[in-house]
Amino acid sequence: MFALRSPQIDANHLDEDFNSYNWEIFSSLFRNSYSHLIHTFKHEFQLFLRLLTSYNTLLSSRYSATIGQQLLQLKYSPSIQTRSQKFFFLSSTVFSYLYEKFLVDYRRLLPFQFIYKLLLFINFLLFLHRGTYINLFERLSRLKTIHNHPPSLRILDYSYMKRELIWHTLNETLGTIIPFITSLKARTLMRKYFSGTLMKRLEQTNVCSVCEQSIVMPHESIGECKHYFCYICAYSLIQHSCPICFKTINNIKPKEFSSK
Repeated sequence: MFALRSPQIDANHLDEDFNSYNWEIFSSLFRNSYSHLIHTFKHEFQLFLRLLTSYNTLLSSRYSATIGQQLLQLKYSPSIQTRSQKFFFLSSTVFSYLYEKFLVDYRRLLPFQFIYKLLLFINFLLFLHRGTYINLFERLSRLKTIHNHPPSLRILDYSYMKRELIWHTLNETLGTIIPFITSLKARTLMRKYFSGTLMKRLEQTNVCSVCEQSIVMPHESIGECKHYFCYICAYSLIQHSCPICFKTINNIKPKEFSSK
């Protein structure tokens, strides 16, 4: 039974991700020394790593499958055993190396690049239509991807996705609400609708209307507001509104309490 299209595409992406990760690990070994060699011979080292990986996976008589195919329980039928198939594989690998190093131009699209990309696009359309030969190498080698075992029905569980959505929604909600609650305007708005002992306590002359503690260096507003504040609290309210009467404080002056 031929492999489904989605596992073939996933296996192809897994192979590309493995090659990228393999290159990152290899290049990190020379990050502190000989980094110029890694930069100069980057494509040669990548070719060497791909051939080394293929020798132990796809070209091995034990596995006869790529890393992505092994993870998704896929394989080639027939496996790569003949000389012509190995020749096509090595030719495609070397061609990828030559294309990346000498033939590709990232500044503009050359005619050769256009033809090559057009062939890849046509091959991918044929793959979507027939479900075989995801790349040109498979088409030239006549290698078809099959399942090691008949594919079974997968049951999708969305419980983890639901928890992630709830968690992200809660984070966004709290991230929006908390700054509003902790802002001066929000606290002022809540105090506006409070009544009873809290408002009476705030109106006492020995309690600051902002920090709600005993007044240190008492000051009051020069204007209609007759409430008292600490100097630091009063200074922070200049050009803002009083949290009790909501009148704008333009300037402040010291307040002297008469002793009785």
